[in-house]
Amino acid sequence: MDPDAVLKAAFTGMGKAVAEFSVTLLNYVSDLEPRDREFSEELLMRELRVSRVKAGWLIDRATDLTSRPGVLKAMVEGRVDEGKALMIIDLLRVLSVAHAAIAEEALLAHAEKNSYSTTRQYAVRFIHRLDPKAAERRFQAKRKQRMVEKINLNDGMALIRLMMTAHDAAMVYDHVNRIARSLPKDDRTLDQKRSDVARDLLLGHDTPAPQGQTMVYLTMPITSAFGMTNDPAILGGYGPIPARIGRDIAAGGIWKRILTDPMTGMAEEISHVYRPSPQQRELIAARYPTCMAIGCNQPAHRCDLDHCCPFDGTNTTLNNLRPKCRRHHRMKTHSNWKCTNQPDGTHTWTTPNGKTEDVHPEPIAEPAPF
Repeated sequence: MDPDAVLKAAFTGMGKAVAEFSVTLLNYVSDLEPRDREFSEELLMRELRVSRVKAGWLIDRATDLTSRPGVLKAMVEGRVDEGKALMIIDLLRVLSVAHAAIAEEALLAHAEKNSYSTTRQYAVRFIHRLDPKAAERRFQAKRKQRMVEKINLNDGMALIRLMMTAHDAAMVYDHVNRIARSLPKDDRTLDQKRSDVARDLLLGHDTPAPQGQTMVYLTMPITSAFGMTNDPAILGGYGPIPARIGRDIAAGGIWKRILTDPMTGMAEEISHVYRPSPQQRELIAARYPTCMAIGCNQPAHRCDLDHCCPFDGTNTTLNNLRPKCRRHHRMKTHSNWKCTNQPDGTHTWTTPNGKTEDVHPEPIAEPAPF
């Protein structure tokens, strides 16, 4: 039997088990007398030997999954896993009944063939276009959840978690990263330096000045920038954000024009030199915002530009260059993984056992309606 098929069957079986457990759990809770239902967590604590927090989470998950029968059915059939199902349900919350039905069908079809991160970006863009006001309402609701949390870990360690807007987080991370990279070489890893820099900044200790200007990368259609449409903006390293938020960010930034193909919405090719020019790098980052490996979200501006076909003196072009993080650049160069660029911009990976998987670029503008 094909080992890949065995692995996939075991994985999809997990989703089916979660779906069936969710139905069983809600039936169990609904059969309780009303006055006992409030304390259903305590019953689960005894029967399943879990904490009260875990019991509450199991009930919440079951409630979410059973609220969308179409999504639950897709889990049972193995078309989507638990993570994708819960993500889709969460994104549908702010939509009207009619819009949610339209989006659910489209998102399930996309999720069946794509990774979690690709599906989520597609879902956010789809919902932004379907109902821009709903996307804005969702952003405002999530923004109210800003917080700082300390989570105790083992072995004398703890985790500080900050929730803030994606734009603020991108600025904070870039600022910390630039300072960390400016530090002299020592026995610390870059991650360790970032942690130390963040600690020093929060405690008010002196830190070196960051190298260069702290910045984020934002791409949005000119029609949206001018308020003529509400197509979402794309925040580098994150994904789609509401048009109004994008306009607020762009108002204080440096604007650069990128021409797109009216038929596909994809950024067009420039330059034919060996070493990619700064303009070429910016264009590639606009067209391919993240590493082109399967499911990788490393922002393009922190990736290598890989010649998919080895350099032959003429092929430093948009058709041949793709951003790859250092790990996946090494995977392509030093392992049995192979990649091929397709004419439409799709990046096709071939696994060591000969299976293929396509990674599709996202257009930065709406294709022309003709």
